[in-house]
Amino acid sequence: MKKLFTSVIIVFVCVILFILAKGIFLKVVKANDRDDRIKTLPSFSLAILDGGMFNSWDMKNGPLLIVYFHPDCDYCQYEISSIIRNDIQSKGVKVLLVSNALPESVHEFMEQFEAGQNEFCILSDSSLAFSCMFGISVIPVSLIYNKDLELVKFFKGEVSPDVILNSLKDVCQYQEN
Repeated sequence: MKKLFTSVIIVFVCVILFILAKGIFLKVVKANDRDDRIKTLPSFSLAILDGGMFNSWDMKNGPLLIVYFHPDCDYCQYEISSIIRNDIQSKGVKVLLVSNALPESVHEFMEQFEAGQNEFCILSDSSLAFSCMFGISVIPVSLIYNKDLELVKFFKGEVSPDVILNSLKDVCQYQEN
């Protein structure tokens, strides 16, 4: 009886380990698939918040900063305000702000940034196609593409805006005024 019980425990532990290993393997495969998909700016089309459509295939060059955010996220507010305050778009960096929130909520959120909100392309990901394509599961997410629209940085979750700004400065090689 004791041997049977020990054998059942061993089989049970082996099955659990197999399931865990398979889950880890599938996550790695999924992450690698995402990395391959976004290593150069993929083709996507999203509604511009103020009307019209944005098509990524119309972009010929970068540098480009994409920030996926939600208006209710305090850290998103901090990150976007730092980007606006540092006026990176005047240094030749294109900025796309993408959100899956209701347009009214995004408009209300952007009103606090009067000075900079018209200088960004604000896109709506209402169908979640963008978040699926880029494998976004947390917010904020910031992606930096170089002048050839190749991904050089992928920041997932809370990252100091200074790190993002320094990465833009280093990777995209814009000069301080």
